Amino acid sequence: MNDLQRLATLNRQFRRRPQAYDGNPGAGELKFIAHLVSTAGPARDDRVLDVACGTGALTCAFADRSGSAVGLDIMGPALVRARSHASDRGLANVEFTLGELERMPFNDDAFTGAACRFSFHHFVNPARVFAEMSRVVAANGWMIIADMTAAEDPAKAALHNELERLADPTHARTLAASEFETMFAAHGFRTLMKIGRDARTTLDEWIGFNHTPPEAAARIRALMESSLDGDLAGLRAIRDRDTIRTIRTSMTFVIERA
Repeated sequence: MNDLQRLATLNRQFRRRPQAYDGNPGAGELKFIAHLVSTAGPARDDRVLDVACGTGALTCAFADRSGSAVGLDIMGPALVRARSHASDRGLANVEFTLGELERMPFNDDAFTGAACRFSFHHFVNPARVFAEMSRVVAANGWMIIADMTAAEDPAKAALHNELERLADPTHARTLAASEFETMFAAHGFRTLMKIGRDARTTLDEWIGFNHTPPEAAARIRALMESSLDGDLAGLRAIRDRDTIRTIRTSMTFVIERA
């Protein structure tokens, strides 16, 4: 899939899943956003870039704690909602930019920190996106990146990614934790902190949230039932009476230039 095809797919997905971009995060999501900002510990004079910001909840949270924050995304409708959200909160130190993530419209060293929340698995070329993040973050800068992680075992990771793509066509590939750290080190960043987290949902909720087509949903159910109580590492399935529950592992990385 080339860039234009992927952008068209993303726009179709946006129209199909407006609940994913409604700009009104739930209590659990707000708690996690607060955790990310607190863990990053931005200074009052920091200028923070939020990559793939969506409707801007994390961007605004960083604006509350730093000198300024900029959200970058390729989805125009999401940014309309982000700007409305920031306006409602009276934030004057936040802005939102429509632009490509692999060719960010910012000068070198334009930011002192950067963040990205649960988006790397959507990037066709995550190394290129991270290279751009590294370019625009100044010396002595920091980043906080949170995303789901896959198993280190290639076969388990492949099955995990097959399931994710069946549910959501905008899914590219979930990286293993070691792949993230190798990518960081290649651009001169060291990992200061890693925080693992498991998120649980029912299989029906997962399929319903993504508006997964019936044929894909049937394939997901078959694959998940065959792996019940098995270990896909990043994605597991357990039976709770008559309900199948999924457990996803995610990791939050706090990194800085070595």
